[in-house]
Amino acid sequence: MTSPLPDGTVIMDPVLRRGRYLAVGTQTPGHFTVRWHAWDADGAYIGFATDPGLLSLLIAQHERHDDQ
Repeated sequence: MTSPLPDGTVIMDPVLRRGRYLAVGTQTPGHFTVRWHAWDADGAYIGFATDPGLLSLLIAQHERHDDQ
């Protein structure tokens, strides 16, 4: 699995789990906010959210896209 995260990225605690999805907060040089990157249980990168409260929307979008 290739990492979508650039060099110099700092992984924040905690790691969040939402059902079959895993998300980690990251601080990336050049960005002022934490981004929450998410992967599904199969190891596929599904995207990122700017707030952990938005992870459910990211997951719903991914599941809708997979159903089509």
